[in-house]
Amino acid sequence: MARTDTARREAFAALFSQMAPRLYRTAVGILGNPHDAADALQEAGLKAFRYFDSLTDPVAGPAWLNRILINTCYDVGRRRSRAIPTGLGIVESPGGYTTPETDWALLVALQVLSPEQRTTVVLRFFQDLTIPQIAQVMAVPEGTVKSRLHASMAKLRAALTSSEKEGVQ
Repeated sequence: MARTDTARREAFAALFSQMAPRLYRTAVGILGNPHDAADALQEAGLKAFRYFDSLTDPVAGPAWLNRILINTCYDVGRRRSRAIPTGLGIVESPGGYTTPETDWALLVALQVLSPEQRTTVVLRFFQDLTIPQIAQVMAVPEGTVKSRLHASMAKLRAALTSSEKEGVQ
């Protein structure tokens, strides 16, 4: 069933605007840099709009959009230098805690993970996806998601512990 151009734009706008904040957090977590994350989100939005007609099941829209973003983040990461940005401060939220995408130590620690591990952690803790949802987005078995999370948490714990000892705040 072909959609009219107006209906296509409205359907895409509804999906993308609903998911944009979570997608941005995901991109920041994967790339470790808010500027690269904004670029990746914009590129992913353009790609998704271009291929929106290929999405036949609206229920699969969030997973489809996440997969496009993740692939775009990998592309942006390969194109950008691996330099760690400076000047990214820790932002205090109204609840008195730092949000994951503005916690400098966490962003640095995430960089020690492989891209697949980093993506798994970001989807689980930045987007609050379940293990079955992550498996669907990443197109891997649930057991793989569990093992990646387990290994990633051990690496993050070690990286964060060593950064505390070195004085990174």
